[in-house]
Amino acid sequence: MSPSYMANKSTRFYTGVALEPEVIGYLNDLSERMRMNRSWVLNTIVYEYAKLIENKKLMPTRSIEAVIRKEAAI
Repeated sequence: MSPSYMANKSTRFYTGVALEPEVIGYLNDLSERMRMNRSWVLNTIVYEYAKLIENKKLMPTRSIEAVIRKEAAI
């Protein structure tokens, strides 16, 4: 079932983002396995992550960017 925020296409904002190669690879693989487009998958991941953080009053992981960059260097 799609999250309700994705029900109305007229409220979409189009943007460009730079993704690390590992992230785009995972996103491509996940979208193929789910048989959904990358935008839907990415929106769902961000939406669910934000809900998790807000509901549990958690702080985002410290420096995810550093983790991604470190793994990319390996």
